[in-house]
Amino acid sequence: MLKMKLSTIVLSLFSVAVFGQDADKIIETHIQKTGGEAAWNNLNSIILKGEAIINIGDTYPMIIYHQRPYNKKVVFVMNGKEILNEGYDGENGWTYSEVANKNVVVPEYKPDAFDSDVLKYKQKGFKVKYVGTEKYDQKNSCYKVELTKNANSTVYCFDKNSYEIVMEKNKEETLYYSNFKMFNGLSFATKILGKPTEGGEYIIRFSDIKINPAIDKKNFKF
Repeated sequence: MLKMKLSTIVLSLFSVAVFGQDADKIIETHIQKTGGEAAWNNLNSIILKGEAIINIGDTYPMIIYHQRPYNKKVVFVMNGKEILNEGYDGENGWTYSEVANKNVVVPEYKPDAFDSDVLKYKQKGFKVKYVGTEKYDQKNSCYKVELTKNANSTVYCFDKNSYEIVMEKNKEETLYYSNFKMFNGLSFATKILGKPTEGGEYIIRFSDIKINPAIDKKNFKF
């Protein structure tokens, strides 16, 4: 009986090691195929232009400005005027209030990191685990890798052939990425379908992505 228990423990430890190794390799391959770690590390600013489809028939031109480490500005263009959807100036989060008719501070705002969590995930304190495969549409399958840090967990699905991240799921929403294109040697999804946990969905399409553009700090004054 003791021998059986020891064998089971050894097998379990071996399985964990294999899964961990597989997860590391999947992420490493993803980074290599989408531009390489050096190129991603050299990305310091980005401007994405496109459109957001919030509800059926409600389409708005949008622009996203993002600058390392946390500066961010997301605007919808309505009647030729930029309306702030979300912004971060390095200290506070902001949004436009129709009631106040001006930009207001968002309490307890948590800024998005400039980099994806999968880049330098070990240095950021994430634990990874390979959790299997899944069909994400009728024809294609992906490898599922879970990144965990403290109580936060996100599952990423990497396409079996391209190793692009085609799906991302956390407690708040599930995101589907598609229509990948190269911009200055880096691969980006130009279509994102979002399905919040609370219901509903939205689509974002990008028509232009500028890599490392000069962005005046005044853009992040709200």
